[in-house]
Amino acid sequence: MRKFGRIIILALFLGSLVLGATAHAATSYTTLTLPTLNTDISTWSDGSTYDAVFPGNHTWNGVPFSLVVDEDDNNVFYGATLTIPVNVYGATSAYTMINSYCGVYGVTIGKIEFYGSDGAYCYADLVEGINVRDHFAGAWNNIIDGVNAMAAFDNGNGRARLDMQIYSLTADFSDETLTDIVFTSYMKGREGQPFIAAATVAANAVPIPPAVLLFGSGLIGLIGVRKKFTK
Repeated sequence: MRKFGRIIILALFLGSLVLGATAHAATSYTTLTLPTLNTDISTWSDGSTYDAVFPGNHTWNGVPFSLVVDEDDNNVFYGATLTIPVNVYGATSAYTMINSYCGVYGVTIGKIEFYGSDGAYCYADLVEGINVRDHFAGAWNNIIDGVNAMAAFDNGNGRARLDMQIYSLTADFSDETLTDIVFTSYMKGREGQPFIAAATVAANAVPIPPAVLLFGSGLIGLIGVRKKFTK
C-alpha cells in the first residue's frame, strides 16, 4: 500500500511537471551577431543619444536585441550588402533594428532576404514610410506604419532613434534551418540609405517529446486504476 502511495505521489508530481511545461512552452529568441560593423552613428545628428544603448542587451516590444560596439567604436553596418549567419532551425519570424540616413516617403531603399538550408526563401523590401524612416526626428521621413515596423528606442522630436522591423517567415522555414539573413542597401543617398544595428530570430520552443507525455499520463492513469480496484 505504501509503495503504491509513493507511485501515486510521483505520478502527480510528474504529471504537474508535464502539464506545466506544456502550458509554458514559449517562443525561443536568438540574438544575432553582425559580422561587420563599419560606422559609428554616435557621430551623427544627436548621436550622443545612442550612448545610452550601445553597447548593451535590450528588450523592445517584447523582443531581445544585442547592440555591440567594435574595437574601432563602430556600432552599425552602413553599406551595400551584409550577410548575417543565423543557423536557427524552424524559424517563424525575424526582427531587425534598421533606420536610414535621411529618407523620402515611399522610396524603396533596400531589402532583407532570408535563406533556408533546403531552398526556403523570402524577402521584404525596405520602404520609407512603411518599415523604415530617418534615424533622426527632423525634416526627412518620420513615418513607419506601426505594423511592419515599430518604434523601439525613441526619445521624441528632434532626437535620434532606433526602430524595429517585423518579418513573418513563410511556412517553408518550419522544417529547415534559416542559414542567412542578407541586408542590402540600394545606396540612394538622401532619398534614404539604411543601416542595420541588430537582428534577432524567433522559433517555436522545442516541444516535449511524446514519450514523456505518455509516461506522465500513464502514471496518472494508475491512480484511476488503483481507485477502481479499492472501491
